[in-house]
Amino acid sequence: MATISDAWELYANLVLSSSPANCIRTETGRWNNHILKYFGTSLPVESITNKSLLSFRAVLVKKRLSPQTITHCLSLLRRVLHRAQQWELCDSKLPNFDMPKFDNKRVRFLTKSEASTLLIALSAKSQIWHDIGLLALNTGLRAGEIFSLHPSHFDRHNSVLYIFETKSNRNRTIPLNAKALEVLQRNSTQCRRFIFEEHERQIKNVNRIFSDSVKMCQLNASTQDRRQKVVFHTLRHTFASWLVQSGTPLIVVSQLLGHKTLQMTMRYAHLAPSQGASAVKALEQFVDYVNIGTCL
Repeated sequence: MATISDAWELYANLVLSSSPANCIRTETGRWNNHILKYFGTSLPVESITNKSLLSFRAVLVKKRLSPQTITHCLSLLRRVLHRAQQWELCDSKLPNFDMPKFDNKRVRFLTKSEASTLLIALSAKSQIWHDIGLLALNTGLRAGEIFSLHPSHFDRHNSVLYIFETKSNRNRTIPLNAKALEVLQRNSTQCRRFIFEEHERQIKNVNRIFSDSVKMCQLNASTQDRRQKVVFHTLRHTFASWLVQSGTPLIVVSQLLGHKTLQMTMRYAHLAPSQGASAVKALEQFVDYVNIGTCL
């Protein structure tokens, strides 16, 4: 009888292995740190029931994990079990997966003054983290995408970055403004494997330099709501928010962010309420009519 570890091994080798490195690392961590620790290695796949899933979910809640993290863990387990059924490792019906319902979207973005203050604080602690932050603000790249950049991804001639390891598994090209170009020219050397390295090693996580700088700037001093707290991902939201506020169409913002659907970008629509009125007003130049009242 196939065990949960048998199902994971097949899933990891046949499905997960083709994912970007950061995705493999994240999913493997979820499996080992949460799923495997609860169910163990030898539990038969067919022994996983609705009741055991509810108990597992309760344990994750007790760990004080966020609703989104709990959803990610349940979703991963569901995918592994679904594949196990497809590969005929089990004949039983899959249990029901009741996912937490939540609105976990971060809405915080920085003002220009806050961004400047944060960059100054980062620069005082680390030039490389100042440059990483400045690049994120001017490209909207995720942390993992920045950390995975190779010198060959930087096209100096055309002033673009080629992004290959993405969350959506879709490659994209990012145009670079003067500030982003300056950062990349300063850090991109052919002797390095990655554009940003510390102690000649790839940076894999956002370290305490960033969080300490945020704390020093007191950017989170007035809130306990995690959706309002400034984290590294806030720089990506700031990039998108500033673009929308400057009049950039949402479809362009969506393409730059690498969103799978435009719906994911709609969270920024409220930042440009006047765009609709401006768009309708633009139609006036195409309308040519005679006031009916003058013809009576």
